[in-house]
Amino acid sequence: MDDYSLDPKKTYSKENLVKVSTSQLQVGMYVAELDRPWLETPFLTQGFDIRHRSQVAKIAQYCDHVFVLRQGEPRKKQEQIILSSPKPTMQTNTGTLVANVGRKRPKKRSLARSRPAYDNVRPVREEHPVARAAHKKGKSAVKKLLHSAQIGQMLDTAVAEEVVADCVESIISNADAMIWMSKIKNEHEYTAEHSLNVCILAIAFGRHLNFGEDELQKLGFCGLLHDVGKMQVPTEILDKPGDLTEEEMRIMEDHTVVGHQILSETGGVQPLAIDVVLNHHERPDGSGYPRGLAEGEVSEYAKIIAVVDAYDAMTSDRCYSRAKSPVDAQKILYENRGKQFDEECALAFMQAIGPYPPGTWVELHNDMIGIVLAGRRKFRHLPSVILVLGDDGQRVKQKTIDLHLTDTGKLDRTYLIKKTLKDGTHGLRLEDFRLEVEAAS
Repeated sequence: MDDYSLDPKKTYSKENLVKVSTSQLQVGMYVAELDRPWLETPFLTQGFDIRHRSQVAKIAQYCDHVFVLRQGEPRKKQEQIILSSPKPTMQTNTGTLVANVGRKRPKKRSLARSRPAYDNVRPVREEHPVARAAHKKGKSAVKKLLHSAQIGQMLDTAVAEEVVADCVESIISNADAMIWMSKIKNEHEYTAEHSLNVCILAIAFGRHLNFGEDELQKLGFCGLLHDVGKMQVPTEILDKPGDLTEEEMRIMEDHTVVGHQILSETGGVQPLAIDVVLNHHERPDGSGYPRGLAEGEVSEYAKIIAVVDAYDAMTSDRCYSRAKSPVDAQKILYENRGKQFDEECALAFMQAIGPYPPGTWVELHNDMIGIVLAGRRKFRHLPSVILVLGDDGQRVKQKTIDLHLTDTGKLDRTYLIKKTLKDGTHGLRLEDFRLEVEAAS
């Protein structure tokens, strides 16, 4: 080693470290020490793996040389750095990256905005083809965006903004149609679909909260790119069917830091999105990652995305977990409110989406099979349902029934929902289903 004096707070001995010029850094090396204090750099953890050449370029902006761990040496647990940037927006703002966003709101202030609620611009049936086209276009664009992140290319934020704008336009018109599209899922395309679904559900949630159109655009953008850091997690870890080892879990959790670096290096990215990609796994009880922030240090948008992210993940088939029903997923949100999820966000989201969101296959008490078309703002448990199979299991001409009529006696209560069904049950797949014009009521 040379005459560089190692920070006494750091945990590696000189014998375990090798000084390397930043021009000689390689993917796979573990950076244990810098040639300057960590808090003078934007790196959020004291010690990290180099997983892509873009990280080398970032290191070179701040350091002439670093100290990497000798091959085969065990790694100590990373020490989290309190500040997220060498020039934080506020001296007191140690959690969120956006000034005035992460402070605790007054208790009496609601998450919902004090503006008029949205009215549907078009009937759900008319909005369906618009939403389907936007969903198909968005899915293709998201795949390209995530591939750019995977190979270290600059993200095309204009494409991302266009995807979000299409979703916002459709959801403002009628949210039920796009929520239906978010239920179309393919396990083998989970990462791209999950990113788009979180975007869609976050916008729909924001609409329920009366967010303005500009806020919906920002919220959707945050949702679309919240997991961009996962594109640099090795596939064998990302798609591992069994439990992750401690080291694999550390790498997986590091996706928030990697995502922060990707968006920070991408020009024109909104500060809110950079904040959300870093902080959407923080928890009210302080047990989250990457920094274990307290509840008052997490932004409103990060809290919202945390709930939506968890809900879509739980209701999706993944390599290590089968999809839960919307009801079961919401039970988990409810049970973990105030601990894993912000309580106000969790409760408001449950009310916004309801137990039977559009696109959910349901079996009625009379043994008929249908699919939820649209919900009611005040009666989420009594949606409108399209009948698809009769009580004999045979196809029937599509007919829409309003379960709210069971409350007035105009519809027999045997039409109430008995249970939800997984997509593909009885050979019925949401992706293949099309509304029949003649079924309009």
